[in-house]
Amino acid sequence: MTNKLYKVFEDVEQNAQLLSKYWHNFSTEISEHLPDTYHAELQELSEKLEIAIDNLIDELRNPTLTLATTGTTSSGKSTLVNLLCGAEIVPVAVSEMSAGAVTIEYSETKSLIIHETPGALWECGEWAGISDERIYQRLYDVMISYIDNREKQANLACPQSTISYPFRLIKESKLELPRGVKVRIMDLPGLAYVGDEGNANVIKQCREALCLVTYNSAETDKEKVRSLLQEVVEQVKDLGGSPARMLFILNRIDVFRADRNWPETETRFVEDAICKIKYELSEQLKEYTEEINTLQVIKLSTWAALLALQIKNNDEIYSAEASKKARNNFLGLIDENILEDLPFKTERWSRNDRNSVAEALWEKSYAEDFQQSLREHISQHFPRLVIPQAIERFNVAAGNAITEWALQTTTAILNSSEERYQEECEKISQVRLSLKRLLEISNISLKKPFEEVSAKIKQVIAKKSEDDLISHLKKKLEEFHNVEPYNELGDKLSPFFLWEFEFKKGINQVLDTVAKSLETGRVDLDTPNLKKANAANVNLLARNLNRLVNLGYTNSVAKEGKAMEARTEEEKNKLKELNEELNELPIHLNIIIEDVIKQISTQELNRIYDAVSELLRCHLSYIQKKANDIAPNIAIKFPDSQLNKVDNKLTFSFQFKTEFAITQGIWQEEIKVETRKRVWYKLWLGKKTIYQTKYEKRSSDNAKLPSTEDLLMGWIIQAREKEPERVNQVAGWILQQIDYLKQNVDKIQNNIIDRYQERLDKANQEITTDYEERKKVWQPMKQKAKNLTEEFYELERF
Repeated sequence: MTNKLYKVFEDVEQNAQLLSKYWHNFSTEISEHLPDTYHAELQELSEKLEIAIDNLIDELRNPTLTLATTGTTSSGKSTLVNLLCGAEIVPVAVSEMSAGAVTIEYSETKSLIIHETPGALWECGEWAGISDERIYQRLYDVMISYIDNREKQANLACPQSTISYPFRLIKESKLELPRGVKVRIMDLPGLAYVGDEGNANVIKQCREALCLVTYNSAETDKEKVRSLLQEVVEQVKDLGGSPARMLFILNRIDVFRADRNWPETETRFVEDAICKIKYELSEQLKEYTEEINTLQVIKLSTWAALLALQIKNNDEIYSAEASKKARNNFLGLIDENILEDLPFKTERWSRNDRNSVAEALWEKSYAEDFQQSLREHISQHFPRLVIPQAIERFNVAAGNAITEWALQTTTAILNSSEERYQEECEKISQVRLSLKRLLEISNISLKKPFEEVSAKIKQVIAKKSEDDLISHLKKKLEEFHNVEPYNELGDKLSPFFLWEFEFKKGINQVLDTVAKSLETGRVDLDTPNLKKANAANVNLLARNLNRLVNLGYTNSVAKEGKAMEARTEEEKNKLKELNEELNELPIHLNIIIEDVIKQISTQELNRIYDAVSELLRCHLSYIQKKANDIAPNIAIKFPDSQLNKVDNKLTFSFQFKTEFAITQGIWQEEIKVETRKRVWYKLWLGKKTIYQTKYEKRSSDNAKLPSTEDLLMGWIIQAREKEPERVNQVAGWILQQIDYLKQNVDKIQNNIIDRYQERLDKANQEITTDYEERKKVWQPMKQKAKNLTEEFYELERF
């Protein structure tokens, strides 16, 4: 942006203040020509405007800038937070949990609050005037307690803390922010770990945040790289909204400095990583394809950059410790000509030596490039998160009422003579009919694809059609692209049909992981989707799988299944144990899949809500334009914030059933019976011992051990069987939202026309000058009302 950030806010503020001046001039002039009965209304509008402008200016002068940080496994997210703060106050991740959800608010004084959360096993409270070391230690203790206990205590919520701190982002990074801006940094684990109680609040704050997403550049294992890319997608979904407000950071980029062919290897990695990140995001978030193509992805080595700051610290001990870490870990970032003159022991480095090392680390870690990119990112996206919403609230509070009053009153007075009054009343009746037809026709067009899907669902449920419902829904929405104005939406409606694929993929990934663990005999549940489930539940599933493996349900038995007939007590006991463990498996899987589906539902429902909002916003914009073409002097406005609301929540539930049974069977046991018998070759005088075979009936425990495919396929089939029900839920819910919108649009539109009718009636009764005299005064006044309206609309078009 050419304008400095604070200047953008100042310009909007000045334009808002000018509106007060324009209205004052207009109201003063018009009041001279109006009867006294109008003055109270004018006064009320003026008071509302002043209050609305004061509130708007307050919002512009005191906005909140939130930076939310999250990242892939071992990506240095916590170190990035410390870099933004300029001090090591957040513990570097011991696991993917970090220290829970930590909010750091800018303040000249330091304090720490560890909030009470469900099941907390650590000390909660508030500490004022606390040192950096104590902040770090208390958060570390909380983190370790949480990690040690989260697998044992299913209801243990992720810790949540608030730090007040004079962080470096404000003091030294040259951000030119609006005066009075509040700045906070949110250090997030995956939102799946926050817990139900804190989740809604954290997600709401994320929606209002600029997000920094770190990626582990040091990982080389292809399987783990795929997992990291999936983590990136999951985090973008959790954060919600457009990826355009997210800055992606390829952290730990210094790893390539050790390569013989650096910087070629680094450049190749960066290009490849950016390509893969964009591809994965565009594949799974098709509604944001355009924004994803222009994503900003930057390089950084956070730890080296943080050490550069610490080395320059005035505390000699602190600086010396940072110097030792730099020497031990980042020699490759320090120029040889600097290294040649450095003593081996960092204690002997002079202040000039340390400054040279710090400057080298700062440059080679790409820290300055990161700061510049962050400044540009904030300048580009922060105004869009704050200003349009503030202007919308201003218009609802006063702006819409003023433009409506000005246009309607001047138009009403020009049409207040008896002859023109009757004509205008008839015209209002015609306008009502025209607007009613507009709403009905546009509503039919909007509902058509979803009603057709609902009809198809009934056919499928009645077994009169075998069409795939998701494909049918997708086809109908693609046809929507040819209908004005919805042809402008592109892929914005794709969440309406992609959610079912995400559910299936989530279930499949869980089941594939379980099958692979059983078939290989090595239980490994460390996958992105299973990280969405409660850790204690995952741990119970792992134990169940290990017991099955130990009982022999692995390798060929797991892959192919096996018919078993247990005859001995030992065999029967073993089969009984297998029976118990196989019957326990679906219990654990049901809990796990419920957890996973719950998290996927949260992500996908947010995407569906966003898609509905896009659809209804497009619809509102269209009918508002058409309505004003029909009635240009009534000033019809449909406030987005009042109308485009999701009414009642859409929910999904999955219930699965499966079991493994042992049946009783009969088998013939062969028994050898010893007898003595005379034989001919001993002249029938001697006897020989012989054995005869007899058969006796015995009971057995018979069972067919299912293969993992048979065992898990039932889950896929059950999920598929419930698909019509879920599609019906979505289609029905969208139709409810459209009906809800139409009711409110009808109400608002009729109220606007009713107010015009009242103003026309009043003018007819109270304006007594003849028409020719009236034209001389009120035609110019009407033009001034139009000009005033345009000034108010200009603010909205920011």
